[in-house]
Amino acid sequence: MRTEEETPVGERVLLVEGRADEAALAAIGQGLPRCSANERALFLSYNYADVPVGRRFDRCFRRLDASDVVSVTTTVVAVTQQFGVGWDTIPHGWKTLAVLRFEPEVPALIRDLPEVAGWFEQRVSVCVSDRGTWEALAAGGEWRG
Repeated sequence: MRTEEETPVGERVLLVEGRADEAALAAIGQGLPRCSANERALFLSYNYADVPVGRRFDRCFRRLDASDVVSVTTTVVAVTQQFGVGWDTIPHGWKTLAVLRFEPEVPALIRDLPEVAGWFEQRVSVCVSDRGTWEALAAGGEWRG
């Protein structure tokens, strides 16, 4: 267990591998709610800390180019990992399948991700964070991505 407060600012990033395809949702995502128009089920890489459902972020950017950024409110709506069981957090160190809500709309950075059936099919290419984390990364600060 690792809290966000215990995590260096430059590591507080949700690492997005890809959008879940229908096969993935049928096999892994039974415990997830159906996505609305501004939500996507996404495969997330190893998580930086225990992040609760309901947590909000405000930046979405390319992993290798933090200057390609969109300001968008992103909320963790639901999380699972296996066996169709919903969780109340994205656990530290786990790869998960999560539903994220984007407001006012899903940014192109997310819409353009490939659909995948599982983890490890696509490298992390998009990151979700808070403004402070993004600023530290864009300034060449603490990024370890």
